[in-house]
Amino acid sequence: MERLTTKRPDGTFAVDAAAVCANDDGTAGGAAVDRLGALEDVYEALSARLSELEARVDALKAQGRARSSSAQQLLAQKLAIQSTLSLMAPLEDAHGEDEN
Repeated sequence: MERLTTKRPDGTFAVDAAAVCANDDGTAGGAAVDRLGALEDVYEALSARLSELEARVDALKAQGRARSSSAQQLLAQKLAIQSTLSLMAPLEDAHGEDEN
């Protein structure tokens, strides 16, 4: 994947103006915006899957099946997704700062 951004010394990111364009409706578009949208879609999908896995694991625990192979497989998936989301945490932090 070709990187569209460069990291500045202050920790913020910049993108070449050619990777972003103004749309007629006042929004921005372009390759950088498309990639950001795709990344946000992945983050949302992983977060939703994590919530689903947590609910399924909780249901198995309530049934006394916390040590079953199904529960162990779900826990493994949960840990993998948590690990991936932890790598994306700086993205969530930066996103939250923009909204405040």
